[in-house]
This record gives sequence, C-alpha cells and structure tokens, in this order.
Amino acid sequence: MISEVSRPQFLKVSYRAFSDSSKEIQEKVFHFLNHESGTGGVRAVKEEYPSLFRASPGGESLCAMDGDQLISHVAYIDREFQHPNVRMKVGLIGSVATHSSYRGRGLASQLIQQACLELKKRGCLIALLWSDQNDFYLPLGFYRSGREQDLRFSPKFLRVEEGDVRPMNFDKDAHLIWRLYQKQDFRLDRSLEEQKKLLKVPNAQVYVTEKEGRLSSYIVINKGADFTDYIHEWGGELSEVQRNISYCQKNPFSDRPLTLIAPAQSDISILKQISEEKWEGALGLIKILEKNLLLSTYMNYLKTKNIEHVWSKNKDSILFSETEFSIQTDTDVIQLVFGDENRNTHPTLPFFLWGFDSI
Repeated sequence: MISEVSRPQFLKVSYRAFSDSSKEIQEKVFHFLNHESGTGGVRAVKEEYPSLFRASPGGESLCAMDGDQLISHVAYIDREFQHPNVRMKVGLIGSVATHSSYRGRGLASQLIQQACLELKKRGCLIALLWSDQNDFYLPLGFYRSGREQDLRFSPKFLRVEEGDVRPMNFDKDAHLIWRLYQKQDFRLDRSLEEQKKLLKVPNAQVYVTEKEGRLSSYIVINKGADFTDYIHEWGGELSEVQRNISYCQKNPFSDRPLTLIAPAQSDISILKQISEEKWEGALGLIKILEKNLLLSTYMNYLKTKNIEHVWSKNKDSILFSETEFSIQTDTDVIQLVFGDENRNTHPTLPFFLWGFDSI
C-alpha cells in the first residue's frame, strides 16, 4: 500500500556545522538510513561514511518530509580530484533511500536532480554514484562509465615472503598511511583528520608492511558492507603491496578469495603475477554537469601528455590520428573522457576514487 502524501516538504541538512537546531533532523536522517539500508544501529551510517556525515569535510542531505516523517533521502558532497596534470571538482551522490510506503512517486528522482543542481552551483564538472540499478538512473542522465582493473587472488597461487606484515596500529600508523595516500598519482583531496576517521570505518581491516624501518605499504580489506572481501584502498611500493596481499590471503583470509580494485591506467603487472583471475570493470555511474568545462579539462590533459588530437567544434568531434569520436551527446563525452570496460582504444582521463570515498 502506498501512503498518501499530497505535497511533501523538502529540506536540506548540512553536516559541516553541527548546531543544536540541526541535531534533531540529523539524528532523524541517521535513524532513517539505518532502517532503510538495514545496517543496524542508530549511528551505523554515520560511522560508515564519516566523510559525508561528519563536519570534516562534511556533505549535505536532501530530504523529503511528510509532516514530521522523513520519507526520502539523498546525500551529496563536492570534492577536488587531483592529478599532476588535472584538477577538477567532482560531486559524489549516495545514501539514496525512500521509505517503502512512498516508493514509486519520483521522490528520490527529484532529490537527485536537486543534488545535481547544488553540485553544479559549486563548480563540479561531473556527478558520480555507485549502483547496480542502471535503469533507474539512466533517465536522470547517469551513464555507466569509467574504467578500473580487478584482480582476484587465491591462497593456492601465493607464497608468503619474508618481512613484517601486521595489522595497523592506529596511533603509530595513521599519519604514515595518510602520507602513502598522498603519493597516489591521482586521488580525491583528503586531510589527515579525514584519513583517521576513515581508518575507523566499521569492519575495515587494515594491514601494513614495514621495510628498513619505515611503513612501505597498506591495504584495507572489508571496508564495511560495500566492500566485503575487497581491497579497494591500498598504497605504497607495489612489491610491498604484493607481499602484503600474499600474507593476508594465505593467513587471515585463507578461507576465501580477496579481490583488489585498481585504476585502469596503473601498471600493476607485479600484482597480476600473483592473481588467479583478472578483468576490467566500470568505475560507476557518471553524469555531466558542465560539458564544455569537462571537455576543456580533457583537452588540457591531452596537451600536457603531448597526445595529438583535433577538436572540431563544427563537427562536434575529436580526432585522434585516423579515429574520430563524436561528442554530440553526453554519452559520447563521458565515454570519450572516461572510457568504459568495452572501449579502450583511445587515451582516457586517469580517474579513480579510492574505496573509502564511497558515500
């Protein structure tokens, strides 16, 4: 049975400032999301996604209300994507949920559209979300795109190498892990304060290696329910990452395979050597917010890499050597700039969001 709601009220909740006046509605958001997502515990979602639901850096919620009852919710946050040759603001959207009695009325769609407008006002070039419900998000302008590499391991393919591999010591290692994160070729902005909160996400197990008296790698396994048995956050010397994975797969995770997710453009051949299976997948669902600025950012990246191309504005196309790519539609532009798991014949923008940044 669908409950009647003639005219829902819409409101915005910010987590960048936790005032007494907003405390009640924030707690209502946490309770609603925990109930609808089935994570359990009044503060489970708040702990699961500290980047969004805590003050630093903090995001916003858009809520639909039926009187005092919260009936639909969407969260969003703007971040800076950093690369040696590219910087751009991106918007992340998540925690999409509607009360079971109010589904089918387009409430979530309205909130997502409003979130995209808010992100565009803040200068974001794209919005990104993660979902396997492609058909729901396609009419809203979100297309499956981006590229990542996936490697699956097995204990029978691995041998444990000498050296220190141990669980993270938070007080000793947190700032060193953050330094390794900062060395990633491309990443979202992340402060040390945020890194410390992310390392305490429920169920996450962090293992580190040491080499010559210094922290040489870290891997994060089981970042909450979203990444059970996945390594979606890792960093350090690849040979040390390999040793870290080998130890974990042979010891604490010997009863089930681990899967690592990596940027498609990264050379991880040393990790492929110990994998049982490998494939390429899509990064997520992407929507363009500023088409011309995104194309300009992409063109500037090509110039910095000395990649020959011709942008024909009259024909709405980009020419690489003898291959021409249309840029007439948003789908064309997204596939050109970010690629997908089926189209890898041209240079794409290196783009990857390490696992802790999901919301």
